[in-house]
Amino acid sequence: MGEGVAWVLLFLRIYAVIYLVIFATGLPGALARIQHTSAIDLIDMVIFTPIAIIGLWSAAYRHINLPKNSWKGLLFVSVFWRPITLGNAVLFEDAVPKFLARVGSFSSGLNSGAADAVMLAAVAGACMVESLLILTPLVALYRNAYGDESLLKLMSPGRAPSQQTAA
Repeated sequence: MGEGVAWVLLFLRIYAVIYLVIFATGLPGALARIQHTSAIDLIDMVIFTPIAIIGLWSAAYRHINLPKNSWKGLLFVSVFWRPITLGNAVLFEDAVPKFLARVGSFSSGLNSGAADAVMLAAVAGACMVESLLILTPLVALYRNAYGDESLLKLMSPGRAPSQQTAA
């Protein structure tokens, strides 16, 4: 096993445990306000978060063995579900105005240049955290479906037809 693969595996193992802990600690609060939760958030909480946990756990510890086509189906559905949940949060749940209000209240005592820098840093940080939360489970599902095969190699137009049907 190469050193890079070992680091990825270590990252996935730590991330899978943290993701599971975050989900488990957030679940009681989410269940307490379930009557105010949208249908999209319910589907995400009941179906797609467990899929992400299963995908992460399997990629990290190789305990869950599903047929490759099952992993491919879960990956396909999850990739298309993520934009729906993000769009719902941004468009209908006022996530952006709430975030901007919190950052604005934090930076209200600063001069305009510093307030702009704080706002920029907060937005960049939020994008980094959300990318880590969203992309890592998708990468784990991808690894479960395709192993260590490169995505660029799968999409390469120069592949022979026999390789395309075998994959």
